[in-house]
Amino acid sequence: MSKFFGLILILFLVLISAGCVQDSPTQEEGNVLTIYTYDSMVSEYGIGPKIIPKFEEQCNCKVKMVAKGDAGQVLSTIILEKNSPKADVVIGIDNSLAHRAIEQNVLEEFNPKNISVVPENLKFAGSYLVPYDFGYLAFVYDSEKVSGLNSFNDLLNPSLKQKIAIQNPRSSSPGLALLLWTISVYGDPGYKEFWKEFKPNILVVTEGWDESAGLFSAGEIPIYLSYATSPPYYAEFEQINHYLAAEFKEGHYLQVEGMGIVKGTKNRALAEKFIEFSLGESFQEEVPFNQFMFPVNKDIELPVAFKEYALYPKKQLELDPALVNEKQEEWISEWEKIMISGE
Repeated sequence: MSKFFGLILILFLVLISAGCVQDSPTQEEGNVLTIYTYDSMVSEYGIGPKIIPKFEEQCNCKVKMVAKGDAGQVLSTIILEKNSPKADVVIGIDNSLAHRAIEQNVLEEFNPKNISVVPENLKFAGSYLVPYDFGYLAFVYDSEKVSGLNSFNDLLNPSLKQKIAIQNPRSSSPGLALLLWTISVYGDPGYKEFWKEFKPNILVVTEGWDESAGLFSAGEIPIYLSYATSPPYYAEFEQINHYLAAEFKEGHYLQVEGMGIVKGTKNRALAEKFIEFSLGESFQEEVPFNQFMFPVNKDIELPVAFKEYALYPKKQLELDPALVNEKQEEWISEWEKIMISGE
């Protein structure tokens, strides 16, 4: 009997050393931060590859950044996984999606120690999301092919038939922001008439921003929905200074992008460190030429290309977040009816 139990003990010790028996997560597992975000952030041109090594060195940890499509798809994923969360941090939930995230109870509250670097007008209500960049929706156009683009009314010109690419408001944060932008300008139900007239000039509605930008760069369309901070990219990296952001007399819709801690994370302390890191100089100085948005840290000096080519609109628009929360699904559904209509 003693030999038998001795063999059992030896086998048990071998299993433990091989990792087959675990009473608790290993140190390595607890030192890996999983982040869900949108596709462009993890691309070779995105900010992810620039800032993740910096944070890993600082925290002596590993970061796994997982792309989940566009921002709307990122939020949908953490909602689907909320009973068994797989991410610790979510990046890319903007002011148009914030209320849905809070309503779905998928985020934990957190107030970074260094939040004072962010101007008050850019902070999210409550403490579930922390801003990391901001910008304004704009139609970017090739000024060698298009001229006189100064208002929403100009987008209805018959000469622009099937020459514009936009994004889907159900899957894309800029797509949703465009819908809200038109509502802020035309009201409800006035926005419906605008979209009915605008529809013939839309060549394609893409699921995300990347696809629209790709069509524009390939010369397939001369206008696409983007940001007022997109032209500096073309000027700085492609030496093209005739791709411009049209300033509309009606004003431009503000978009603030945020990150938050996923409810139920087992890496709360590491998630907090990352979010505080995101407000620091080493992250924020990478925002202009990687996110092509404005950094939220008010102490960051903007690059020359931003000073020369980024559009900082005279008039800024934003809908009441409570109204967006209440009406968003209805507005998207009405938009879908218009877009699939044969009229």
